[in-house]
Amino acid sequence: MSITPSPVPGSEKQLAAEPTPASPASSSPAKSSYLPLIAVAVVMVLGLGGLFLYTKSLSDRLNQAQLSLQASLSSQSQSLEQITRRLDQTDTRQTDLQGEFSSTKQTLGSTQAEIQKARQMAAQLAKQQQESSQQLSSQLGQLAQEQEATRGNLGSLSTDVTGVKGEVKSTQAELEATRSELKRVIGDLGVQSDLIAHTRTDLEALRARGDRDYTEFDLRKVSKRQKVGTLQLELKKTDEKRQKYTLNLVADDKTVEKKDKNVFEPVQFYQQGYRQATEIVVQQIFKDRIVGYVSAPKIRDPQTTAAKAN
Repeated sequence: MSITPSPVPGSEKQLAAEPTPASPASSSPAKSSYLPLIAVAVVMVLGLGGLFLYTKSLSDRLNQAQLSLQASLSSQSQSLEQITRRLDQTDTRQTDLQGEFSSTKQTLGSTQAEIQKARQMAAQLAKQQQESSQQLSSQLGQLAQEQEATRGNLGSLSTDVTGVKGEVKSTQAELEATRSELKRVIGDLGVQSDLIAHTRTDLEALRARGDRDYTEFDLRKVSKRQKVGTLQLELKKTDEKRQKYTLNLVADDKTVEKKDKNVFEPVQFYQQGYRQATEIVVQQIFKDRIVGYVSAPKIRDPQTTAAKAN
């Protein structure tokens, strides 16, 4: 920027007529012409200084704002990291909740099935209970009818009890008579026999004693011998009118004829190994048929058995 002083009127002629040397009076206006320039320079310096101060203040503010922004960004970054961690935890929790929900759903389905089954069982039990109640009511009604009938039969029952008592007394009397009939007699070998059974009741009483073995027989007149216990018997003839009979018996490979024997007569013989006699007792005689039993000792004689073995 340049400043040119404006010309003074009438001075052009003087300057053109004669040149004059510079003097102190003419240099004063030149100095005064630099004052505005200096003032402008001062203003510019002041402006630049103010601008520098403003720029520095603005720079400080910017730095402070940048630091604050960085701090804010750092805080926001930390917050963002915390939020990210929370989101991760939330995702994990959500996954766990989904697993728990699936498990709960399955459990709920199983529970609903069990509830349905329990309801069905309860309905079935209720039905059975109703049927049982109806059946019980029917049975109670029938029982009441039977009780009424029983009350009506009490009189006849008392009569029946009296009759049973009479039958018991009669049975006791028959037992006493049976005991009196079980007598010992002399057999055909002249040996006192065992007790003689005249009836089946007598025979059962003898069996109950357990002293001897008893085998019943129903022997008919046939061509073959009949095995009775350890014996073989063959009926030869019968005399129904006189109540006599004749038979052959085979014991220990020996055949013995017992001729004209009477009913209830003990037919005696000895078997090897036994000290007591074996007896045949005929209780009934028919035409070509006899009915009776064989009484054999239970205890073998050790000496007789040893002698047979030797």
